[in-house]
Order: sequence, then C-alpha cells, then structure tokens
Amino acid sequence: MIPAPNLREIIKQLEYVRLDPWGPDGVRYVCVLFWDYHGYRYLTNQIDRQTWERWHWSSGQFWDLFLAGCYSYGPRDCYGDRGLPLTPEGPNETPFYWSQFASEDLAREMAQESHHSGIPPWRFSGPLELVAVGARRNGREVDIDWPGLRSAKVPANALSAAVSDYTEAHVTLDADLVPDSLPSPGDFQDTLPSELKDDLLKHIGLLKFLFHH
Repeated sequence: MIPAPNLREIIKQLEYVRLDPWGPDGVRYVCVLFWDYHGYRYLTNQIDRQTWERWHWSSGQFWDLFLAGCYSYGPRDCYGDRGLPLTPEGPNETPFYWSQFASEDLAREMAQESHHSGIPPWRFSGPLELVAVGARRNGREVDIDWPGLRSAKVPANALSAAVSDYTEAHVTLDADLVPDSLPSPGDFQDTLPSELKDDLLKHIGLLKFLFHH
C-alpha cells in the first residue's frame, strides 16, 4: 500500500520504480483503492495493521496499490480536514491517515483525466472501489493509459485475494491471472511500426509459453 493524497504523488512514486519488466506486456498496473466514510468503517473493522503491511510488501515489490486520500507525514489536518487513522495508532508506529477531502479531490482528478481521454468518465460511487490503469515508462517519465482505466466495486473481505491475484499476474507476466471480477487495465494504443510490433508480440508470446511450462 502506498499513500496517494493526489495524482502528482502517484506519478512521482512511479518515476522511482526501476524494475524490469514492469508487468504483463511491460504494463505496470496502477491500482487505486477508493472508499467513502462507510468504506472506511468496513476497512478499519476488518483489516488489521499486519494485513496492511503484507499488502504493502506485495504491492511495493511488484505492482502498486495506492490508497486514495492517505498520507503518513505532515500534520493531521494538512489536507483540509482532520485525517482519520487507517491503522491503530501506537507510540512507535508511523501514523497513517485518511483524508476524505483528499480522496474526493483525487477522484475528481482521475475522473477529469478519463473524461479528457475520450472515454465515458469514471465516477466514484462508494463504498469501496478499486480503479486500475496501466502505466509504461517513457525514458525517465511515465505514461499513463487513461483510456484504459477500469474500475470495480470490491468488498473489504475480498481485498486480500485481489492483492494476491495482481501480484501473481505481475510476477508471471500473465494478465489472464487477474479474474474478471477485478479491474484489468485496457491495452495501450500502440504507435510502433508494424514490423517492430510483430517482433515484440513474438517475444511476449514466448515469455507466456515459458512461464506456463
């Protein structure tokens, strides 16, 4: 899990990732978990600190699970409201807060990006929703495939299985391991010459063959 108070922070985190390959077909799945106040209650009642830490290790190593409106540094009210603790606070623990204001702002940012890309705009409707969009490296920068944005409502008790599915898909480079009930980013629009594209597809097919045998 990675705190995501805004879209700028998500892109900055992606620019630091240097793993190669990123994921299936070179696409890193950027998953953003949104929730409203009811979703916050579901999460804090059903998920403990150890589970959050396991998710953080899996997503940080292979793909990205961003938590919309969350932050771990700065004053508790730095995003306009009094942040609510996502995990129990302790004397030796780094506080991890959720700001409903910041989460709503990020949802608006992503809705605007999807609208500008020409697809029907996504809108968060609660209580828990997982949004997935693909990212590829472009030199030192990151390209995000906003037309390929996908979303799905998920219950809190299904999140652990979702983390496992996304992790396995990235480790094996096999997008088919993400079940239909979870959002899987759409394909990037390729601008490669056809000869180079055919050559890449052959290599991708070989990788999938090797990983399945």
